[in-house]
Parts: sequence; structure tokens; C-alpha cells
Amino acid sequence: MRLPRRTLATAALIVVAFLAGAAFVKVLDRSAASASVRGQAGLYRQILSDLQRDYYRPVDVARLGSSGIAALLAPLHDPYTVYFSPRQAKQFADQLSGTYSGIGTGVALQHGRLAVTEVFPGSPAAAAHIVPGEVIVSVDGVATAGHSLTADVARIAGPAGSHVSLKLQRPGHSGLIALVLTRRTISVPLTTSRLIVDRGTKVGYVHLSSFASGAGDQVERAVAGLRRRGARWIILDLRDNGGGLVSEAARVSGDFLPGGKTVVTMQGLHSPRQVVSATGGPATRLPLVVLVNGNTASASEIVTGALQDYRRATVIGTRTFGKGVVQDTLPLSGGAELKITVASYRTPLGRDLNHKGIEPSIVVPARPGARADAALARALRFIATGR
Repeated sequence: MRLPRRTLATAALIVVAFLAGAAFVKVLDRSAASASVRGQAGLYRQILSDLQRDYYRPVDVARLGSSGIAALLAPLHDPYTVYFSPRQAKQFADQLSGTYSGIGTGVALQHGRLAVTEVFPGSPAAAAHIVPGEVIVSVDGVATAGHSLTADVARIAGPAGSHVSLKLQRPGHSGLIALVLTRRTISVPLTTSRLIVDRGTKVGYVHLSSFASGAGDQVERAVAGLRRRGARWIILDLRDNGGGLVSEAARVSGDFLPGGKTVVTMQGLHSPRQVVSATGGPATRLPLVVLVNGNTASASEIVTGALQDYRRATVIGTRTFGKGVVQDTLPLSGGAELKITVASYRTPLGRDLNHKGIEPSIVVPARPGARADAALARALRFIATGR
């Protein structure tokens, strides 16, 4: 099945930086609004009109409108169904293309806090010595707690050359660290790869940062290059990968699974069942290890789940994020968008990962701040010993 270009599977955002929410594109009939919906819309318009006409001070109708949308969506208790302003919609599209304007950090919500998960080399964040594990407490004086990931990321992002003020909490450091960074255009490095020679075995290592456009092709090229250099195993590192495009999840799966193999199935109340199959290829037959952690989410979980179900890979690390729902983005007037949850998904064996995640075959507890990469070391030990 050929997936539309904007099919998404993400669970976090890039800050700009960290992609986040699974979405699959479906054309919805938006003309058949019920009388009840039309009545509520009319009431909403009337209240805004009355406020603008009679309130004792000037009324920012656009700001009230955005607040009203947030209040409308709040009872859903769904962090993935969100309103994108025109600016946020453009930022989201830029992130999926792999280029954006921001500070160059990956972020995710961890226990209700906005945590840095990745810092891109050469970025403004790297120059300011921001490191993974730090918590962004406020952006331009506005606390990040209590806001959606989308809203926090939108405040951090902005035009190249503009400034953003951050306050961060650093583990082991008393007080808050105040920084002012200058945003710039950043190209997200989707893959990094290297050849590791461990105990006489050549192991190809490929880290994939997101499932933005071109991820599947980049993974394929990286694996092919490592094979030419004599790699006998591949380690695919999906740690801190919050997802991206479903089509790229199918493409990356096709780098390791035969074409046509089911990667994921998706279905919702208004969305008929759809089966997504591995694309691309030919797939490498080299034995495979996949590294995961608590920030491995959505499209990353789709790929990991498929590889685990087919016993194509040994999964090592910690339990994944557990995002088993998919979203669609719907255009609104003025360039705004509504990202709305439309379906849940299942792995090839029918597993529901929502709020559950994927349990690795070999668990390696995460140790934030540790200099040694325990999960990678455990993967190399497994490759050398078979256990």
C-alpha cells in the first residue's frame, strides 16, 4: 500500500528538535456537521462577537480563539490531539522534512517535565553546553510545566537569528541555569554510523534519530556501506527516537524484512482497517540487534515491534514509550492544522503497545549521566557470546 506523504507516527517533537505522534492520513467527510455542532459553533462565534463589541478593554480575538480550542480539546485527555497555529503547523512540517529553525535539541515529556534527550553537534544548544538529562523549566519566562509538548516546543522554536531565553535544571546543580540562545537553521542528522571491531567481529552500528523524510534511504545506504567494509552484524539504535512518518517506518522495516511483510495494522471508529507493509529493499540478511529506551516511541515502536514479532532482531535496552495510537493532520483556515487521534495500531502479531511499550529481550537499566554506554556494551557481548 502506498502511504500518503504526510502519514505520521511520532510521539515527541524536535526543538526544534524531537519528532512526536503516529498519524495516518485519511480523508474525512468534514461537511456533514450535525445540527448540534453547528449550534455550538454559532454560540462560540456569538460570544466572541459580544466580547469584541462590548468588553471594557480591547479583546485579542485570536488569542481567545486559541484558548477556546485548547479548552475544547482538554476533556479528551489526549495529549496527541492538539491544535497547531499556522506557525506551529509550518514548524511541524519543517521537522518532518529534516530541516528547521531552532536550538538543536531533542526533548520529551518525562514525568511531566520537559527533558532534553539529545543535543545535535554544532547547534546553539551544544555551544551553550546543554546536555541530555537537563530539564527546561521555562521558555521566555513561561513555565513549561502544565503545557503540552507541542506548545513548549513552539515557544522554543522560532525564526533564525531570533533569541530565546531558557531556564534549565541540571542534575547535581543547585538553582536554575539561565541561558539566552540565538536560533538558527538546523539540518537534522537522521543517521550516524560507524564500524565497530569487537573481539574480532566487525559490527556495523547505525543510529537513527527520527523517521523524517528520507530515513529509510539513509539507513539503507548506511547498512550497505558497513557491509562493504566487512560488517557481519548490524546494531540499529532507536534510542531517543520519537517517531515520524509511517511511510518511513515501512521503508526502514524493508531494510531488514522482505518486501510485503506486514509491519503494522491501523483501525479506528471512523477509519477502516489498513495494513502497512515493508517497502524498499532488498533487505539485508545480516543478524540484527535493536537498541531501545523509554524515549523510543511511535514509529520507532512500530519498527521494533515488527522486527521482534518476526524474530528478526534481538531487542536490548529498557521498555519503550508505549504510544499505540495514530493521528491525522487536518487543514484549518489560515494555515492552521488540527492533529487528531483517529486510530490505534497493532504489531504483526496483534500486540497493542499503547501505555505498555515493548519489553526488550535483554533488559539493560538506563543510567543517566553514565560515561559508558551499557546497552551498546551489552549488545556487543550478546553478539560475541550469543547470550
